[in-house]
Amino acid sequence: MLLVRTNTWVKLGFLLALSLLGSYIKLGPTSIALDAMSGFVAALLLGPAAGALICGLGHVAVAAATGFPLTLPFHLAVAVAMAGVGALGGLAARRFGLLAGAAALVVANGLLAPALLVLLPNPLGTGLFAVLALPLTAAAAANAAIAYLVALGLRRAGHAS
Repeated sequence: MLLVRTNTWVKLGFLLALSLLGSYIKLGPTSIALDAMSGFVAALLLGPAAGALICGLGHVAVAAATGFPLTLPFHLAVAVAMAGVGALGGLAARRFGLLAGAAALVVANGLLAPALLVLLPNPLGTGLFAVLALPLTAAAAANAAIAYLVALGLRRAGHAS
């Protein structure tokens, strides 16, 4: 039993570290990067709780490494939204399969999360959604596609759980 818990903690720690490394692989001139990919892998393979944990903590780690450019409270709200994205993707993957989980991650990260964050005070006001929807959806699709391929490979190799 202890070995199972230790293995889970090692996987979660590895995925969190990958999130920080992924933040250095930028997708275009903005800060949008491959940081969510490891959280998406956690959601697809380990379930909603792991997906929420890695997506949420991954965002906090990346925001901390860049100095919380949109303020600490806003980034904490984004982390909560990302935790919801990871949980939703994990639930969809568990119920409907990896591909449906990956699709749910794209929609939640690219459209739902920015729509919710517009409700918070932010420098762009309601224009935040218009500015972020397309690049975030494209980045979420890239993150989800890579996560889907990684999840398929790990599952076929017998390392899925």
